[in-house]
Amino acid sequence: MKKATQRNLLIALAGLALLLVLTKPDRSPELGEPVPARVLVATVLNHDLLPQQTVSGHLAPMRRALLHFELSGLVRERLVEPGQAVEAGAMLLTLHEDDYRDALARAEAQFELERSNIDKDRELLGLARRNHALQKDEVARLEKLGQDSLISKSRLDESRIKLLTLQSEVARLKNSTDTAASRLRLLEAQRNRAARDLQRAGLAAPFAGIVNSVHVEVGDYVTPNQEVVEIIDISGLDLYVEVRGELAEALSLGQSLTVMVDQRQVEGVLVALQVDPDPETFTHALRIRIPGDAARSGSVARVRLPLRQLQQAVAVPSTAILQDDGNVYVFRLDGEVLLRTPVTTGTHVGELVVITAGLAGGERVVVRDVAALSDGMRVTAVQDDRTAGP
Repeated sequence: MKKATQRNLLIALAGLALLLVLTKPDRSPELGEPVPARVLVATVLNHDLLPQQTVSGHLAPMRRALLHFELSGLVRERLVEPGQAVEAGAMLLTLHEDDYRDALARAEAQFELERSNIDKDRELLGLARRNHALQKDEVARLEKLGQDSLISKSRLDESRIKLLTLQSEVARLKNSTDTAASRLRLLEAQRNRAARDLQRAGLAAPFAGIVNSVHVEVGDYVTPNQEVVEIIDISGLDLYVEVRGELAEALSLGQSLTVMVDQRQVEGVLVALQVDPDPETFTHALRIRIPGDAARSGSVARVRLPLRQLQQAVAVPSTAILQDDGNVYVFRLDGEVLLRTPVTTGTHVGELVVITAGLAGGERVVVRDVAALSDGMRVTAVQDDRTAGP
């Protein structure tokens, strides 16, 4: 029995050795050719493109006024509260006006008094001229009598002194009447100023809008230029942005622009364009107006601004661009071999990138999955010119 077991073990080992010999691999196998990678390529085309750039900012009321009194005084009435709608000319705050009413009454009285004095001086001037003429005749008569020794010299001197006095009075009254118009204009200006000061004791809304804030209470003492009320007009909202010169050059006042607010498109109009750039930032300020009911003041909004049209520009899909170590490349197809070609890029227009140098129309480039490719790589090209379109 033991010998039979040993014989079976030997037969099994012999069979295993024969199997290993039959399945031994060839020591010098032939290497198979690698399968070329499949890449999607497109023919580079020339396009007429209208580049656009999106800029963002915050919406603000189309008009905003920070109001202040032009006079000093105590606040008598606070007639509005924040959030209240007001019409143009509506009274917002008033000051105690007794002093200004008294000043107006004094100015009116001075004007009427001066006008009465002027009328009196005109009448006196007429009388003085007649008296002067009579006295002049009297002096002439006495001088003639003096030549005939019929009158004393002292009487003649007295007449001459009276003539000079009357002549002086005529000159004074004439000067008074000649300057009467100027004096009246001066007093009239003082009266009008006093009347305006009385009106300035009340602060009125310069336009229809919403009271945004009130900074004083009844009894507060205010001074000129102290801001007391803020009023806004939100019937329209303005988007303020600053752009480079190339964007500003492509725009014009009154131009329609599309504004994006909360994923909604709103039609806006360019209402202000700074022609001369800011001396520090070298940017141009724009103001684009949209309807007030289209959004809320303070909301973030974006606007698409057009650049100048590009004629027959060379462009490729953005997926064809490879950026490596600060340089930009595309993979051109030369037969079945890829050539990593450095290029200079320009404006992005949608999914296209304008190529300003390094590539010409008609060449074929890889338009997808370029990060996995290498220079000199042999590939199988799959043509898809749809990706080269705009």
